[in-house]
Amino acid sequence: MSMELFRENLSRNVTPIPSNETCAETVSEAMQRRYGDLRNAAKRVSRARGWSVKAFKNWFYGMNAPRMQDLIVLMADCPELEKKVGQMVEETRKCLQQSKL
Repeated sequence: MSMELFRENLSRNVTPIPSNETCAETVSEAMQRRYGDLRNAAKRVSRARGWSVKAFKNWFYGMNAPRMQDLIVLMADCPELEKKVGQMVEETRKCLQQSKL
C-alpha cells in the first residue's frame, strides 16, 4: 500500500508533457467532429487547404500530428481544437510553474 502512495507522489512531481500520441489523438477527435459528416472530407478539405489527402487522413485517424503551420490552420478552422490545445498549454504551464527549480 505504501508503495502505491509513493508512486502516486512521484507521478505528481513529473511534468505531464503531452506525448505525440496524445497530440495526434486530440487533433483526430476535433477533426472527426468538424469534418466527420462531410462527404469526401479528405479530398475536399485537403484540396482547399493545399494538403495531401494522405496527410489529412493521417491526422484524421490519429496516426500523426500535423506540423505547426498545419495545426494553426486547423485551429483557425476548428474552434474546438483551438480550445483543447489552449487547455493543454495551460495545464502544462501550471505544472512547469509548480516544478520550478
